[in-house]
Amino acid sequence: MKKNNYLLMVCVVCFLIAVFAPTITLYFLEDKNVQYLNSVSLSMMDTGNKIYDNAIINMIYARYNNNKYNVDTTDKYDYSVPEIEIEGERYINESLVSLKELETIGFLKGDFFDFVATNKRIITRTNEFHGESLNYSKKRLFLSGDNFDIAFMSFEIENITNKIIAIKIPDYYIVTEKEILEDYINYLNLNSEDWVYEKDSITSKNKKIEIKIENINNFVSISIVPYS
Repeated sequence: MKKNNYLLMVCVVCFLIAVFAPTITLYFLEDKNVQYLNSVSLSMMDTGNKIYDNAIINMIYARYNNNKYNVDTTDKYDYSVPEIEIEGERYINESLVSLKELETIGFLKGDFFDFVATNKRIITRTNEFHGESLNYSKKRLFLSGDNFDIAFMSFEIENITNKIIAIKIPDYYIVTEKEILEDYINYLNLNSEDWVYEKDSITSKNKKIEIKIENINNFVSISIVPYS
């Protein structure tokens, strides 16, 4: 009798193991996986490791992911100098003030502002792009006598940082030597030790972006695009 009871208990134990062992095993495996995933997520959330914690990078990727956006267009008739005072009233050309920052780092030549000033007045046509993570302005500068088909130059500003992220300008007025481009990267606050400098581009795998330099009919075009 005792032997039969023993065999019965053994059968019950084996049955329970057969039924619950897979569940128990999956539980522990799942628990380990959850801990692993949590540790990865926390690592990715660390601001030191995030790729998209920079407003400029967010905007660049949103732009090239074809995110939806709205555009507002305005024209402004300005004096052709960054600042001027007339009869006690001060006038500021915000576009030229922004471009002055590029002159400070040697990216733009002072001759650019000297030439623009000879035109007395300029018209700035601004396209404001608004969307999720897409918040920038494109500005086209037209000089006296220009038709409104081709601007003298154009540039783009990321509206959160107020940094110039793209520019198209006659090649005479811009300097693209390596040392100057390094200063431009510092100006953008996109510092990284892995920047690779080539003839027509600068790339960073850490930042996952590329600064493209194109020469088109005596113009230089500089823009930032995604890089993988």
